[in-house]
Amino acid sequence: MRNHLSIAAACCWLSLLAQPGDVAWAGIAASSAEVPAYELISFVASPGKSEGVQLQWSTGMEPAGTQFLVERSADRMNWRPAFRYDGEGAGEGYAAYAFVDLEPVPGISYYRLSAWADGRMLEVSDDFAVEYHPEPVIRIYGDQAPGRFTVEGTGAITQVQLLNNRGQFMPMELNFGEASVWVRSEGLEPGTYYVQAVVNGMPVMQPVTVSAGGVFGS
Repeated sequence: MRNHLSIAAACCWLSLLAQPGDVAWAGIAASSAEVPAYELISFVASPGKSEGVQLQWSTGMEPAGTQFLVERSADRMNWRPAFRYDGEGAGEGYAAYAFVDLEPVPGISYYRLSAWADGRMLEVSDDFAVEYHPEPVIRIYGDQAPGRFTVEGTGAITQVQLLNNRGQFMPMELNFGEASVWVRSEGLEPGTYYVQAVVNGMPVMQPVTVSAGGVFGS
């Protein structure tokens, strides 16, 4: 109460001395503006079940026109915007939000959330660490027979080719299934090869190792 009375008295005293447009008075007026009420309840980042990083947060109160900014970083020093989101509520009342970042940083990364209203930052959350490892688009399983293996994809496979480390295509026989291809390519010399496939219309490539014991996906 004493602080409020002191500020009010100072403002009245300055209003008698300062003329309209005085820089000192403008500074006092700007500093005495109240910050809108805002409460962040939780902010969580977690790897998605299929792809991306799931971001969830909730607020207990937020002013009208609140905007949220989610940033990601690989080192907690250099931050880049992941996305911006308009708030739902105004004043008191619980509000929950959920979003999926489809361009996360592989491995360990960090996220933080800031809330803005009328061009001012209301609050910034603590950094939240998450570990994300994207699922491979294709998986390769070797057969017991030399030169035979299966290519499985996350979607429909429409093309499969096998290349050596010089970029030459290897002869092979293919048997297509719904989301897998059985490959037969006997007579391969031991070494590293590359399976090139088209999954859901997108080209992908993955190295494989051929040895006397079979074919092994990397």
